[in-house]
Amino acid sequence: MENNHYIAAIDLGSGKVTAAAGSKDPDGRLNVIDVVTRPMQGMSCGEVINIEQVTAAVRGAVTQLEEELGIKITEAYAGISGHDIKCADSSYFVYVSGEDHEICEEDVQRLHESMTSLQPPEGICILDRIPQKYVIDSREETKQPVGRFGQQLEATFNFVLGNRSSLERLQKAFTRLGITPRRLFTNAQASAAAVLTEDEKELGAAVVDIGTGCTDICIWQDNIMRYVAMLPIGSDAINRDIRSIAIPERFIEKLKTTHGYAVANHIPEEKKTQSIKIKGRTPRENKEISFYNLAQIIEARLLDIVENVLEEIRESGYADKLGSGIVLTGGGSLLRDIDVLFRERTKYDIRIGGCCPELLNEASAALAGDPSLSSALGLLLLGSEECGLEPTDTPLTKREAAPQPEPEPEPTPKPQQPRQPAAPKPRPAAPQPAPKPQPAPKPQPAPKPQPEPEPDPDHEEDTDINDTPSRPAEQPHPHARDKKKKGGLFGGLKKIFTDVFDVVDDDEI
Repeated sequence: MENNHYIAAIDLGSGKVTAAAGSKDPDGRLNVIDVVTRPMQGMSCGEVINIEQVTAAVRGAVTQLEEELGIKITEAYAGISGHDIKCADSSYFVYVSGEDHEICEEDVQRLHESMTSLQPPEGICILDRIPQKYVIDSREETKQPVGRFGQQLEATFNFVLGNRSSLERLQKAFTRLGITPRRLFTNAQASAAAVLTEDEKELGAAVVDIGTGCTDICIWQDNIMRYVAMLPIGSDAINRDIRSIAIPERFIEKLKTTHGYAVANHIPEEKKTQSIKIKGRTPRENKEISFYNLAQIIEARLLDIVENVLEEIRESGYADKLGSGIVLTGGGSLLRDIDVLFRERTKYDIRIGGCCPELLNEASAALAGDPSLSSALGLLLLGSEECGLEPTDTPLTKREAAPQPEPEPEPTPKPQQPRQPAAPKPRPAAPQPAPKPQPAPKPQPAPKPQPEPEPDPDHEEDTDINDTPSRPAEQPHPHARDKKKKGGLFGGLKKIFTDVFDVVDDDEI
């Protein structure tokens, strides 16, 4: 990047990539300059499985961001996920160096350096080290040991671990793009940084980010990040279940988000007997699914996600310390009544949220309501703290799209007037003899008027839009008008089908 007044972030999801750029206002709030989202293939459960597809999608998003801002991105903060991301605690101690046994900053630093020197098992790399607590002389527990007295200082750190080969493939993808990752954060950390309030971090809360291919979990308590985990199941599992009943792929996502319910019993009564008809290319390709069956498919798969989330919360050891409950975010949290399902099954307080509005400036406040951007905005927030981003009064701005010149209309050629032949010069007329008188013609009888044929009320004439009418339209027979009003037998059948089926055309799904 060209200067230290803005940073870039790249969020790699299983179904999309998001590139964002941001700066910091003088009041410390984040100014999101621009966000670009592109669909992406080649990622599965947060891991690179096709580097060509991944680099193509990331290059497209980054190039668009560069063109819109007029910058060159050479480094960025990146978000990662994967089923190998785990947490592990480790403790270590040092002896206090001062003669009066006062704990100073140097003692804490030596303890941190000792934890940094720890080597992970083969094939594993350490993504982050987060101090959980300090214990003085094995008795007194504190979060701020500097200034206290004791002979021995012990600390417990939470290590965030990842698979080395997965990170190497990700690093290889960034190398091909010419981008240096300044730091890799887990998507769970990024989402929590964006959606949790200060009170929720203190009282205890679990952030559940439901993505396309995986679900990330991050737990905060007493203003410390306590636990990070990832489940290899996301909203795409629901799509696969819907696809198994022969619903075309192009309709599934909109069908799920527009007409789906997370709890089958919460469907409105009038919809429980209705169906959704999906119009295909031919009548044989038309598909149909009831609201109730669709909700049952969604609910069954979401129950798997809920049970796995609960199991991770229990394993974290903080199941009874979540005073603020669970915060749902990510694109999967947009399903109707998903908070109701989590509340009924987990018995926690549940809310759905995007980035906290107080973290963004007024120009970026509209992005706070989109849970699918939580991870990308969280990366900008974590990156701005990591690098000490300097506030600026004149941030980058998105370039206005250059107006396309309207094509000039071709001049309409003026119709050429036919030339009038020149009038002949008058010649002296020769004298003509007087004409003989003709006898007057005999008067002919007037033709009798022919009666017009009456219109047939049972005959309807097909009208094509390209046909030109050669005579004024005739008024329909009064009895035919009455039939159209009542609808007849077919009109009654149409009303019955309208009441039973909620017809959704191809362009509505």
